[in-house]
Amino acid sequence: MAANYWVSTQKNHWLLDRWTLTQSREEDLKYISESDYIKIKIWFCHLIQKLAKRLQLKQQVVATAFVYFKRFYTKNSLRMTDPLLVLVTCVYLATKIEECPVHIKVVTQEAKQAFQVDFGGFPYDSSKVAEFEFYLLEELEFYLIVWHPYRSLTHICQELGMKEQGLQFAWFIVNDSFRTDVCLLHPPHMIALAALYLTIVLNHADFVPGSLGDRTDMRQWFADLNIQVETLVEITQEILSIYEVWADWKEEKMLSLWKELKNKPSPTKSTT
Repeated sequence: MAANYWVSTQKNHWLLDRWTLTQSREEDLKYISESDYIKIKIWFCHLIQKLAKRLQLKQQVVATAFVYFKRFYTKNSLRMTDPLLVLVTCVYLATKIEECPVHIKVVTQEAKQAFQVDFGGFPYDSSKVAEFEFYLLEELEFYLIVWHPYRSLTHICQELGMKEQGLQFAWFIVNDSFRTDVCLLHPPHMIALAALYLTIVLNHADFVPGSLGDRTDMRQWFADLNIQVETLVEITQEILSIYEVWADWKEEKMLSLWKELKNKPSPTKSTT
């Protein structure tokens, strides 16, 4: 594992640009609107969370599964794959990489229970998940260590003297950020700063009396940071935008929306 993010495989191989992400969703967007595409992606993240809850996984493991899922779909379309198999395999792989392994039979069994309502269960056995794991590893280029914003967020909040409830609010924003693509586009410390910024702007920050944060003008603190403010604004706007989509997101409509994407016939080419 790299000693720091700046020499990690995440920085050198999995920090992408928007053009790459736009290209990766072109196939699916032939059949569905961008808004509905985002809603479906939110749904699959929700299903990852649902399975992780049954397996009692820590948030960092869940976050790693999110990142694997998102990385896989920079090279594949939702329509041409089975995201259910992908997300279960991502969860299984994340448990191993984050050193809290769960037996593959337990993962598949819990998946059958977790997805009973929406899909009538999980239609694969453990051998299929094990088989797909090799394909997933290839698509991830065997770069499996993921740096998350949580470490930076905790460190910064401790230095500022932020109280627990403020840190918790910022932590939830980081959790929500995985419904966006910011984890593929920006360094984790920038996402942490964006979560902190939103926490302060939304008046959820509270500092210990006499602490650095208590005696500092936080607007000036952000202005004095050696960062690109434009990047901070971009991440903040992207996180806020997902809340707008989320407000119109209804889980009970997602299965029919997914079937619509999956089953639409491919456009036929004109022979004239």
